[in-house]
Amino acid sequence: MDAVFQKTRELGQALIESEAYQQMKAAEDKAARNQEAADTMNHYLELRGQIQEILSRENPDSAVLKRLSDEMDATQEKLNMIDDIAAMTQARAAFSELINQVNQVLQFIVTGQVPGESECSGSCASCGGSCGVPN
Repeated sequence: MDAVFQKTRELGQALIESEAYQQMKAAEDKAARNQEAADTMNHYLELRGQIQEILSRENPDSAVLKRLSDEMDATQEKLNMIDDIAAMTQARAAFSELINQVNQVLQFIVTGQVPGESECSGSCASCGGSCGVPN
């Protein structure tokens, strides 16, 4: 079991050293230094907190919820238009894709199957022909 955890630590270190992770961290740091982005994000989080508080009430005011929801959507659009936030979002997506690829490789190594493939159920009626036998 120690070997598994040692290899896991090595994988974690390799991920931290990857270009995708380094780019994501740099983009996050740059976005964190952007005052407009920080102010807009704080406003977004305040709105989300207000919505959660209203939803926890026994009889939430739908008009207030609608107004806050619309304002939250507008704030999200403003966030998406800030270059540093857009770059951070893109870098996070690239790192997430790397993690997904690593998980797919691990799944293949452990199961021998490509993620998304399913084993044969024995019935060709519902099969897409992935076993090579035509339907």
